[in-house]
Order: sequence, then structure tokens, then C-alpha cells
Amino acid sequence: MKRRDQRGVALIFVLWLLVVLGAIVAEVAREARLEAAMLASLRARTVARYAAESGILAATVRIEALLDSARGSTELIAMFRELNAGLPSLSDVELGTARFRVAAVDLNARLDLNRADAATLRGLLGQFATENRADAVVTAVKQSPVRRLSELTLLPGVDDSLALAVAPYVTVWSDGFVNINSAPEPVLAALPGVGRAGARSLILRRQAGDVLTSIDVVRPGARPDLMTPGDVMAASGVPGALVSTMPSRLMLVSRGWQEGHPLTHEIQVVYAFVGQRLVVQARQERDL
Repeated sequence: MKRRDQRGVALIFVLWLLVVLGAIVAEVAREARLEAAMLASLRARTVARYAAESGILAATVRIEALLDSARGSTELIAMFRELNAGLPSLSDVELGTARFRVAAVDLNARLDLNRADAATLRGLLGQFATENRADAVVTAVKQSPVRRLSELTLLPGVDDSLALAVAPYVTVWSDGFVNINSAPEPVLAALPGVGRAGARSLILRRQAGDVLTSIDVVRPGARPDLMTPGDVMAASGVPGALVSTMPSRLMLVSRGWQEGHPLTHEIQVVYAFVGQRLVVQARQERDL
């Protein structure tokens, strides 16, 4: 083989080798970028989770401090009615590169789909659907309890529009009691013996600044006791229609995230009031 041909073969070999090495380097760089992205995502998820957990702990401590500092039932009732206003410093908290936001939900401001009696459920659904559809939904709920609100659309007679309409007024995490100091008008109107006129009257009284310290307003003749968290009384002659002046179930919703990263972690914790303390009843979390 001539020297010139040998040089040509060597040049082709070197070029081929450079192409192979270039491909290997590119693949290594791609794998490195993927691994770095995975590590960044894992770190962001961890940061978001612990930020959300910090929000739950901070809110729990704050609420128990408010319970300890309240002077009498009237102040407690007023505090619970505007609970989120009492947690302003937890609306957007910075923890280094992490942040969290906490909201409190009075579950007794909603009807529990699995615990409310059929008449009360029918009274709520009848405000958004025909009588036949309301009956069909109530029958389905009583036959098969709902575990999550997302299951609403699986019930006979419930489409997306009806599910969206009733979602703000129902829950599956309560204990069946309705807090007359926080329940919205559709929930109050669903209570047997209250109706739309009675519900509107209660809303106007609350808007005027009244703190309802007795269930006498929805149960004529009831003893006007000043109630404490967890105390409940049944509406006269209506099994299952339970009312109270303060919540006995509370949900804290905390969302945490790392600045600059789209992933958000949400933790929902349901508490029961036991004296001046909060006791966990249920918990769930998810990435958003």
C-alpha cells in the first residue's frame, strides 16, 4: 500500500473515532443533564413537602394558642368564624428557598355526604337540581358512601355542572354537625325547619355582627347554652339534623413549594377538637 493511501485510511479512522467519541461525550452529557434534572426535581419535591409540613405544624400551634387565649365562648365563636383572618402570617411564609401557604376549612360549615340525613341532603341538592335528580343522588349516597368528593360525578344523576355547584357545600370528612356561625346560606337552607327565609335571616344577622351563641335560633325552645368546641345538639324532631355554634372538625390545607420550581406539595389534615387541643382524624397529601 502506498504511503498516501495509508495516510488516507488513517485519516478516515481518526475521523470515525472522533465521531464515536463525540457521540459518547454527547450521551454522557445528556445522561448528566437528565440526572441533574432528576436530582433537582427530587430536591424540589422534598423541599416542598417539608415546607407544607411546616405549614401544618405552624398553623396547629397558632390555633391551639388562640384556643388557650380566648376569653369565653363568644370570643371563641367569633374567632372560628373568621379563622383564616386570625392566621394572616401563614398566608405566605418564606423558609430559605421554600415557601408555604396555609388555609383553615371549617368542615362543619358543610354537609357531610355520608352522615347527613336524607332530608337535609335532599334540601341541599334540591337547590341545584330537580327533585327527581336530588332523590336519585341521595339514594345512591345512602347505598354507597362517598370516599372522596371527586367521586361525586360517579353518582347517578350527577354531571360535572351539578358536582361543581354542590362541591363548596359538601364534605366527606365531617362528623355530621352544621355550624350555624359559619355555614353558608345553601347549607343553612337545607336544614329541616330552617328553609330559605330562615337561612337568609341568619346570614343577615351574622353580617350585622351577631355572634350566634345558642342553637335556639334553629331549634325553638332549646336551652340557650353557651357551647364549647365539640358540644352539639340535634334539631328538634329531626333525626340526623345536628347543629352547633362552633366547629368540631377542622381541616388545615398547607401547600409548600421551592422558589423557581413549578412543583407544589399539598397536605390536608382533618382535626377534631378535644378540649383546647387538636387531634388528627385523617390525613392525605399529593403533588400538584
